[in-house]
Amino acid sequence: MDIIEALKWRYAVKKFDASRKLTDEKINKVKKALQLTPTSMGLQLMKFVMVESDEIKKKITPIAYNQPQIEDASHLIIMCRKTDVQSTDIDSFIETAALTNELEVSHESMQDYDKSLRVSLSIPEEQQKIWMDNQVYIALGNLMTVCAVEEIDACPMEGFNRKKLNEDLGFTNQNLDAVVIFALGYRSEEDYRLKFKKVRRPMKDLFSTI
Repeated sequence: MDIIEALKWRYAVKKFDASRKLTDEKINKVKKALQLTPTSMGLQLMKFVMVESDEIKKKITPIAYNQPQIEDASHLIIMCRKTDVQSTDIDSFIETAALTNELEVSHESMQDYDKSLRVSLSIPEEQQKIWMDNQVYIALGNLMTVCAVEEIDACPMEGFNRKKLNEDLGFTNQNLDAVVIFALGYRSEEDYRLKFKKVRRPMKDLFSTI
């Protein structure tokens, strides 16, 4: 599908067709797109938890204020960030980057990059959290576009008890913090949003040239 037509086609689905499931091929494309998503400094201090289990979906439903998308969607992706930036996060990134670019990049330049990362991230923990939340939203925007092109219906959801979800699914013990629940699958013909035309501000209100 043409990218603009795909973006016109997509909307935040409120009622999924619970009888339709995404194929492994579609799910693998979604995973690959998330792996390739851009983030600041390329650090990707996040984790994407794929939920297929009906039992886990039912557990999440009351935490997400009983929104029907949770159980009707084919899959959920809980998009989490690290709770804080640890030295080992930078160590593992530098090690991977060095191995990937072994023949093209000098050891000295990798050491310089390591130092610059540590200086950049030596900010208060609250600032780290805001920064990492923003990285998840970059990934979310990328994911919504990919789903539109692949004709996968989706609904990003921020309406849930973040603290309870973290505790009940064991994220707190893994040093993870859930930011967004992303429901994906196929729209139901009974979704009331199908009757709505997409509303966007006119181009003249959104753009200026200087």
